[in-house]
Amino acid sequence: MAPTDRRKAVFARVMLGFSIVELMVAMAISLLLLAGVIAIFASSKSSYETNDKLSRIQESGRYALDQFTYDIRSAGYEGCSRTSTYVSTSLKDNTSLLWNFRDGGPVSGYQYTGSATWSPAFPTGILPTGIGAPINGSDILVLRLPVREAVPLQLTDKMATVDSPLTVTDVPDAFKVGDIAMAYSCEAQAFFQVTGYGGGKIEHAKGGSSPGNDNSNLSYVFRKNAEVIPVNTVIYYIAQSTAGARASSLFRKVGTNNPEELVEGVEQMQIDYGVDNDGNNTVDAYVIASSVTNWSRVFTIRVALLVRSIEAYGTDKDVQTYTLLTGTTAVPVVAPNDRFYREVFTATVGIRNRVVTN
Repeated sequence: MAPTDRRKAVFARVMLGFSIVELMVAMAISLLLLAGVIAIFASSKSSYETNDKLSRIQESGRYALDQFTYDIRSAGYEGCSRTSTYVSTSLKDNTSLLWNFRDGGPVSGYQYTGSATWSPAFPTGILPTGIGAPINGSDILVLRLPVREAVPLQLTDKMATVDSPLTVTDVPDAFKVGDIAMAYSCEAQAFFQVTGYGGGKIEHAKGGSSPGNDNSNLSYVFRKNAEVIPVNTVIYYIAQSTAGARASSLFRKVGTNNPEELVEGVEQMQIDYGVDNDGNNTVDAYVIASSVTNWSRVFTIRVALLVRSIEAYGTDKDVQTYTLLTGTTAVPVVAPNDRFYREVFTATVGIRNRVVTN
């Protein structure tokens, strides 16, 4: 065969390409590889979404417990390591839930007992009746404490009389008119509403906005170096989320301010109170609010939250029974057979000022 003929034969063989069998084998191998890639991607996506939702639940639970921990530890601040001998209040309506700083103590609680019913009975007119109203099934916690991040101001001079303004270190915006304040030393405490602040003078005249002062008498002449700090009443409860019917949320109401939605997705809140029954300043038992006979003997608070994911996910339905708290006060919660993730968070927090002053 001539060289030219041989080249034509080789070129012809090269031009034949792949056979149909070779193409089918190649396609089958490609499809297998593609199916593997898709399976890995789907598995990774599912794992990511699951971990993301669980992480969000854990973040919500931790944040909620952080808020409780901060306020519970600060409750009942007295400014001294011993209980004051004289405690007075100038506030009007000083036996109501919001303004009972003298006799109400640093903590009080309300145990859910039935449809829109708590024990002891929760006072009406304090919390909203529409959006933000407490939902059935969860407890309510009330704390009295200094305003967050508030800095106490020292008196630079002794009061001339019990009706005199308090002369303090001049710090702009440390107080505003309408604030509830506590003047204190190791001998006395006095609660009042600020009716004027400026130039280092804190006024506490009769009158003022809600609740107002019954009089200007602090019942004690505070000396130089005594201190003054703004205080408030804080209420924690569970209510329907403002985002709609998707979930309930943890709410916090401070004084007469509108409730603030802290954490969305909190379905249940149950609270136990560690009480000292024998007077040795150690907790003897944990009981529910309706079983507390002496709130002055509550030394710790145990909080349990059931937190739910905001969005449903997957096909598996949650039919678990979640136990909030333990022992005789355990409250089982049966999941409503839906596709949401849930987790229980608990924390036991000591009332530091109660422990120190007893």
